[in-house]
Amino acid sequence: MSKKDLLGYGAATIADSGPYNFTTCYLILFLTTVVGMSPERSGTISSVVILADGITGALIGYISDYTGSKHGRRRPYLFAAVFPLAIGLCMLFSNVPLTGALQTAFYVVFGIMFWLGFSMYYTPYTALGAEITDDYNERSVLRTVARYFGIAGNLIGTVVPLLLVGFMTSKGISEGNSWFTVAALVAVLSGAGILITWKSTEGKENMNAPTDDSFSIPGLIREYTKIALLKPFKYLVAVIGTFTLANTFYTSSMVFFARYNLGMGDEITSAVFLISIITNLVLTPVIGFTAVRFGKRETMLASMALSGAGCIFFYFIGIKSFIIMGVYAVIFSVAYTCFWQLINAIMYDMCEVAEFRFGKRLEGSVSSVYGLVFTLFTSVATQALGWILKFEMVTEAFILIPGIMLLATALFQALYPLDEKTFNKLKKAIEIKKSGKEPDIEGLKKII
Repeated sequence: MSKKDLLGYGAATIADSGPYNFTTCYLILFLTTVVGMSPERSGTISSVVILADGITGALIGYISDYTGSKHGRRRPYLFAAVFPLAIGLCMLFSNVPLTGALQTAFYVVFGIMFWLGFSMYYTPYTALGAEITDDYNERSVLRTVARYFGIAGNLIGTVVPLLLVGFMTSKGISEGNSWFTVAALVAVLSGAGILITWKSTEGKENMNAPTDDSFSIPGLIREYTKIALLKPFKYLVAVIGTFTLANTFYTSSMVFFARYNLGMGDEITSAVFLISIITNLVLTPVIGFTAVRFGKRETMLASMALSGAGCIFFYFIGIKSFIIMGVYAVIFSVAYTCFWQLINAIMYDMCEVAEFRFGKRLEGSVSSVYGLVFTLFTSVATQALGWILKFEMVTEAFILIPGIMLLATALFQALYPLDEKTFNKLKKAIEIKKSGKEPDIEGLKKII
């Protein structure tokens, strides 16, 4: 792939990490401190609207697989996602003069709109990456380049908000209007990233949609069930689920831990987020090199085990200062960087497993099942966090639970059977099968 192609695809990753981190880090905080909701009620709203992302993503991936547009299978959805994503995000961070059921309905409706736009972009975008290249290591390179844009999104979604809100409130702007302005900024930058990728990838994707008669709701259920039951995917589901729990608890409880356990101001919390982002920037080329040199599976396993053990260590020694919290952020960032850099590249390889088993390219459906798992676990974690914060178990939410979940992620990654050698053998078997011959499946039984 050319540098231009890599950069053109990667630009839209800003719209993944920016809005996602902004909402997971700050929505519950905004609803509780600005709007005045209870933690459990704001957690419930967040959980409900996130489920909408799972439902939409499940439909969009499947539909995009069977889209026969002259503009491609994935790109039309990227373009269509920009408006609902931007409007929904801005309205989520609006302090409206409503109370009771009307207030809840407002945030649920615009939360659903936001996640609808997010899934309309994210699932086809993820599937598009699997189509652009089918090379095992080139997929790692593609996601490494995309990760740099993701780091920019992290900066926009985590560090910038607290600094801008603090600056604007110091100038006499209300806290509610300050959060709305930041949400608008995140929305504009995310939309720009999506449109750059939409334009840059024109003509790059696979234009051939499957032509069989399985396009229906029963067909969707059958297809997703078959994908979910693929031998490697079952372990990948566990990897995605446990990391999602760890990440959601960590990111969503950081501001609460800094404010109420350490008495730190928001500008100091922004500094901790910045430390994380600098760590991500430093680690990204290291993880990219390690993944190509030693394998994606092995790199993921080592990173999760290291960060998980580090979290448990910090739980027992305690975090009582900004410096220690910064070190803890560095340790967690090892797992964070590795997961977001490599999980899509690992998931892409499942498309070849599905092609061998079912005889057709199903990047959208594979991405949808991945997205559905991610969404369900994020929803569960968000709901659980609201209740945990109610009982003031902030330390457990920020340190202990992430540590346990990361160690579980390492365990499931160790059980995941698809490595580079097996993948290359699988690709050869697909080509033999396409020629009408029966391939030798010795060595492939663990994955098919």
